[in-house]
Amino acid sequence: MTTRDDLYRLVDQLRPESLDEAAAVLRQYAPGDSGEPPYPASVGVLTDAPADLSTHVDDYLAEGFGR
Repeated sequence: MTTRDDLYRLVDQLRPESLDEAAAVLRQYAPGDSGEPPYPASVGVLTDAPADLSTHVDDYLAEGFGR
């Protein structure tokens, strides 16, 4: 019987260029609706933003954040 750990090991061995294809195959077996609305495309846009951005947003904006 295949376990989740077996699958995790296989995923760890995948070449980066084959990730899209592997994900497409696995999506066939995943439930289609998680009950949660999908995240908008803008989520993750600020991956290079400072970790304290949300708590110091006014300070960053005053300094010209993003310019």
